[in-house]
Amino acid sequence: MKLDFSFYKHLPLWLKTTLVLIVLAGSTVAFFSIARISNTDESLCQSCHPVIFRQWQESKFHPQEVTCYECHSQRRGAFPASDDNLFNHYRSLIIPEKFKADKDRLNENCLHCHEDIPQLKEVKKTRIVKISHKKHFKGEKVKIDNCLVCHFSITHDKFSIETNRPKMHGCFTGDCHKADRKDDKCELCHFVKLVETEKELEKINTK
Repeated sequence: MKLDFSFYKHLPLWLKTTLVLIVLAGSTVAFFSIARISNTDESLCQSCHPVIFRQWQESKFHPQEVTCYECHSQRRGAFPASDDNLFNHYRSLIIPEKFKADKDRLNENCLHCHEDIPQLKEVKKTRIVKISHKKHFKGEKVKIDNCLVCHFSITHDKFSIETNRPKMHGCFTGDCHKADRKDDKCELCHFVKLVETEKELEKINTK
């Protein structure tokens, strides 16, 4: 079947111009849409990282619409930085690329979505453990300035019991809570008491 475009030459100039602009705009939108979908599709990541991809699928910490590029692409604002050019900035804004898994990149994206969390005095909606973000994240005594220092297992949890909470051994690493490894200090984090003191155990045993 042969398409006949002879009608085009009989159209007025304004209509010809409009049609050309519509075709160009449609082609541009279609190109960038396909390129964005291709670059942000999680199956692209799965081809090289099948184990990590499975951990992300099984993770319950983020909804499924939070995919790889949300955490691993470079966060860009509405305007380019001083060391970036217009073309690179807006192309990368539409088509994310150069994904990274380093702590600085992840921390930047964590704070983009969870900017209020560092100000929380304690974690909400928890049954056993409470941890003050205000004291730990750039606090007066603590110099932690990166979410991944505590939440290193977020989304891609390799442990048998999945959790996005800090592991206890991490809290006791270095000088952070070295002096708190005693039974009577458990209440610093556990507001549901899990360990009885010797005196309380004696009372229980004598009943």
